[in-house]
Amino acid sequence: IVIGGGAAGIFGAISASEKAKQLVGNKKFKTIVLEQGVEPLTKVRISGGGRCNVMHDENILPRDLVKNYPRGRRELLGMM
Repeated sequence: IVIGGGAAGIFGAISASEKAKQLVGNKKFKTIVLEQGVEPLTKVRISGGGRCNVMHDENILPRDLVKNYPRGRRELLGMM
């Protein structure tokens, strides 16, 4: 049982399931993810639109950084 359906919880569930298959072989095994929200991975879906997280480099001006984002430029610039 994994508590939390965020990125770490889902990754942990996948890892646990793979490890269990190695240890118990063909026996039936279930990995269960418990998530308090409506559905798992909600924050992952809204963070970056499929791209990785933004790391601010102090040598790059925010107005230049946002040029690499086709959507959400204004919102991203507002956070910086």
